[in-house]
Amino acid sequence: MTRPLTGPPTRRGFAAGLAASALAAPARAREKFPSRPVKIINSLAAGSATDVRARFIARELTTLWGQQAIVENRPGGGGVISVQALLQAPADGHTLLAAPGSIFSLLPAQSDSLPFDVNRDLVPVGLTSVEPMIVAVSPKLGVGSFGDLLALARSKPREIIIGANAAGSLPHLTARLIEDRAAAPFTIVPYATGGVVEALKDLLGGRIHVLVEARPSMIAHLASGDLRAIAVMSPERMANMPDTPTADETVPGLRAVGWSGLVAPRGAPEDIVAQLRADLREVLAIPDLVQRMDQIGTPFRPLFGADFARFIDEEQKQWWPMIRRLARAGE
Repeated sequence: MTRPLTGPPTRRGFAAGLAASALAAPARAREKFPSRPVKIINSLAAGSATDVRARFIARELTTLWGQQAIVENRPGGGGVISVQALLQAPADGHTLLAAPGSIFSLLPAQSDSLPFDVNRDLVPVGLTSVEPMIVAVSPKLGVGSFGDLLALARSKPREIIIGANAAGSLPHLTARLIEDRAAAPFTIVPYATGGVVEALKDLLGGRIHVLVEARPSMIAHLASGDLRAIAVMSPERMANMPDTPTADETVPGLRAVGWSGLVAPRGAPEDIVAQLRADLREVLAIPDLVQRMDQIGTPFRPLFGADFARFIDEEQKQWWPMIRRLARAGE
């Protein structure tokens, strides 16, 4: 069963936090936040999109705060290593986590033995990226729409092959979601070695027929015409791909997005978390930063506090039941 997100303060809790911070104003005045460099732990490797975004944001926060915001890469364990590093640091707002959405929406359902509870121990600060999954095909397949692809799969059960990243990754689970919600019997091949790079080679070489992946990984092939995007998995059409229909237009409710966000540890003072949200909101509105973020991904609307928490809850309600069902079936 999906657990409600309990990390962020409610409106009542936020008001109480403001009152408490007002009573402690003299002490807080002597302890300006941040009072020293802020470490932003990144769950993914250097050079990843999440890492690049975190460094863009850190640069702007450094300017805003007059204190250095430093990104430290702690990849491994599907995000477990980075979360543990966050929770082992003092919960004073000077250590944060740039978290891929998989830490919230996939990891807890994939493991029953995590040393933490993401809904209890991580406090959402702000959504910093959204990257919808895209369904792309080779023009040689001869399908003109997502509906055509589903009809072809139904007419030729298991003959149409979808390639995706490693088993358990968001692209792989998205392919399973498409098969499940659309009642279309595909053969789904997860690429444990080489990931999307090898899947792209096989798609271009005609060994598979469909690829499910985020736009940045295949943008050059889409631009050249070697691949054709037939559906985006966002709730609405993407601003940088306005002519590509959503999967939802063919199968209502079918969506899948990758995302990342900034989070604080449980126990961080509410007034500091509130300042972090306000400061992140300010830097994410800087035109130059918006332009740089859009160049490496998809334009999106940032979310903060309770809105971000509701977004996470919706993601968990979509993915956790399916992941657990697949685990029970041994898939």
